Amino acid sequence: MSHRLTIKGQVTIPKEIREFLGLEEGNSCVEFAVEDDGTVTVRKAEATRPRFERRRAAPTRSSYAGVRPATGGVLALLAGGL
Repeated sequence: MSHRLTIKGQVTIPKEIREFLGLEEGNSCVEFAVEDDGTVTVRKAEATRPRFERRRAAPTRSSYAGVRPATGGVLALLAGGL
């Protein structure tokens, strides 16, 4: 089976292969090995560290306390000023 390579160098791993390797979306990593004969192998990578989710808090009104609006430059142009 063959798959097209995207402009970013990405390729979709077929569902049958993902199931065979036990890959889960967002929780799995793969590693590639290049052999002396030019064969490339893809396999499920072992977890080396726990996955941490980075969540950003939504900005609150107090987050902008003391911030003055731009009075010149590009921001003023975008806001219709100058």
